[in-house]
Amino acid sequence: MDQSRIRVLASSVEQYIQPVAKVLMRNKHLTAIRDGFQLAMPFIFVGCLFVPILFPPFKHASNAFASAWLDLSYSLGKILLPTYQLTLGVVALIVSFGVSSSLAKQYQLPERLSGLTGGMAFLLLSGFYGDRSEGFEYLGGAGLFTALIGAVFAVEVIRLFVKQGWIIKMPEEVPILTQQSFKLILPITAVMLSISIFNALVEARFGLHFPQLIEQLLTPLVLASDSLPALLVAILICQLLWFIGIHGSLIVTGIMNPFWMSMLLKNQEAYEAGAAVLPHIFLQGFWDFFLLIGGVGSTLPLVYMAIKSRSHHLKSVGKVGAVPSLFNINEPILFGFPIILNPLFLIPFVLVPMLNATIAWYLTQFGILDRALGIIPWSVPAPIGAMWTGNGSLANGLMVILAMVNSYFMYLPFFRSHEKVLLEQQKERAKKSAPCADIRIGLGLRLVA
Repeated sequence: MDQSRIRVLASSVEQYIQPVAKVLMRNKHLTAIRDGFQLAMPFIFVGCLFVPILFPPFKHASNAFASAWLDLSYSLGKILLPTYQLTLGVVALIVSFGVSSSLAKQYQLPERLSGLTGGMAFLLLSGFYGDRSEGFEYLGGAGLFTALIGAVFAVEVIRLFVKQGWIIKMPEEVPILTQQSFKLILPITAVMLSISIFNALVEARFGLHFPQLIEQLLTPLVLASDSLPALLVAILICQLLWFIGIHGSLIVTGIMNPFWMSMLLKNQEAYEAGAAVLPHIFLQGFWDFFLLIGGVGSTLPLVYMAIKSRSHHLKSVGKVGAVPSLFNINEPILFGFPIILNPLFLIPFVLVPMLNATIAWYLTQFGILDRALGIIPWSVPAPIGAMWTGNGSLANGLMVILAMVNSYFMYLPFFRSHEKVLLEQQKERAKKSAPCADIRIGLGLRLVA
């Protein structure tokens, strides 16, 4: 593909995708969902830290190391299990509070009270009423979609009541917190009453609780999201958005987080039950550590190329971006090369993570790579992160090295072409500065004379 066609393609991406992306970035509900999961992330990370101890990657000891690991799991399991249960085990409740409080903030409503109302709405939708205890099983990943629906519904009802003036107003002399409490009495009543009626109708019509109905409706969508086509589409959208300067990762992960968390919990449940093969592949650990090696676009090999380059510009960018790239932060590379809005890098920037994703997908399907059982911050160096999320999988760490090799050879010809242009510019600048240097030297000699 020649340079003119690449430029036309890059221009089309900017013209047609950027407006849609900006609309999504400004969407209040998507922003609230993203904020809700970010609020839950510390608890998720803490819960996943104990997964290798609670669920060892082997059932029987074949050597001294494995025996010590199993002994550690047996001795600490009862102590650490509540920590796991009260983080990942209640993640939907945490998310419901985060989503509703974020949405309330955007609507300029009382954040904490709205957050609590969203949490109450979720609990009621989950089946916490009467003498039933089924609601407990939906406090974790299984109840995430119910949590999102309950949180958004609660805040929208509050917003409607406030907008229409259907609230109890207190005198100005009353403390603000008391004013806000009375202000939300009628909306909270409406939320609780409407959900109670809705629960009764759902149970009478379908014989199911609302979360069970949601599970049945969303099962095809969850299965579709855990597929190679869905993975490649997510990468394509993310890379194209980044190419035009929009944080594509925020949009894609904001949409995928509910699916990822739900599938992660199902993997953990299957592993705990002794399943030979875990059900899901495309989880956040797969995305973070097989596809974002050194940052979006798997640009870590470019850092090495830049440091070795004869171009002063690339060498300085490589040195600045080296340390951040080890922790998957590559803005210095994206904007310094530049890669963003640079037609020359559009093809490898999109295709590199897609190729690595395809290889990792099939290796996982064939049982060579291990499926994710945990989640840790995306800023952990990729080989370590891949091994940890795979429950200590050495094969996952080796996959990261293979992906880096692939990335190196795919980026290399495009890097050489970009370097050639910069070297020519460097020579031109040197030629232009040479006469000026001669003039300065001549003036210096005259002054000395």
